[in-house]
Amino acid sequence: MKTIYKIQIAKILSRILTFFISRNQNVERNSIKWSLDLNEGIDLSIYLFGTSEKKIVNLRKIFTNKNESLTILDIGANVGSVSLVIAKMFKNSKIFAIEPTNYAFNKLSINLEMNQDLINRVHTRQIFISNDKKPQKVWSSWNFDNSNEKHRKHFGTLKEIKDNSYLKLDEFVEKEKLTKVDFIKLDVDGYELDVLKSGEKFLKINKPIIFTEIAPYLYPEFGYNCYELIKFFKELNYDFFDENLKKVSDISILVDNMKDGSTKNFFLF
Repeated sequence: MKTIYKIQIAKILSRILTFFISRNQNVERNSIKWSLDLNEGIDLSIYLFGTSEKKIVNLRKIFTNKNESLTILDIGANVGSVSLVIAKMFKNSKIFAIEPTNYAFNKLSINLEMNQDLINRVHTRQIFISNDKKPQKVWSSWNFDNSNEKHRKHFGTLKEIKDNSYLKLDEFVEKEKLTKVDFIKLDVDGYELDVLKSGEKFLKINKPIIFTEIAPYLYPEFGYNCYELIKFFKELNYDFFDENLKKVSDISILVDNMKDGSTKNFFLF
């Protein structure tokens, strides 16, 4: 489904809900407490489904031992909609929730503070993982307000990044003294290839499992195309699997058939 239709449906649901209840809600979903704004797309998804990525639960099929010690990077953590869910799933996990914008990082911090049982598993870092790009703002809010300043296709709103917060992925791994990373969730709304290039050295040696969104319509405005991103993954010997962990026989054909403005999530092994 095109992002525009998802946003339209979410906007209708938000209006219905906020007609009966306050847009600001403190709720519990799947034993996780949240402070939510129902006028925000990600928050609304948490309110309705408990996370912004419903298929992230398939990690249990990959890491079958719930007591396994896992090191996880959530690059583009936003309000913690994936980080906190994974932390609840794997009690011995160490998750780095990486979010550069002041807006989302503040909300992430509040959500984590509400879940003291997860404090020792989720480690927040307000940094922008980057190879050479240094924007001052990135898409971080998907509110339902009427505005001419939103992205013309995914309707995101730009939010300011913390000053001087840029760091390469290879540098981050070295700074945190990480000897291994088991899993990376990568959702940075167009900066994917730049993030990956900044960690090429580590990725070649470690090759963690990756969960990412493929958005062919988005990449040209960042100076590359989807096939360059696919090529990068293939050069690191990754294969594509859909959200249900079924191997994709030809990712290029699948991408060719995606409608303009559409996205799909994939696991990469």
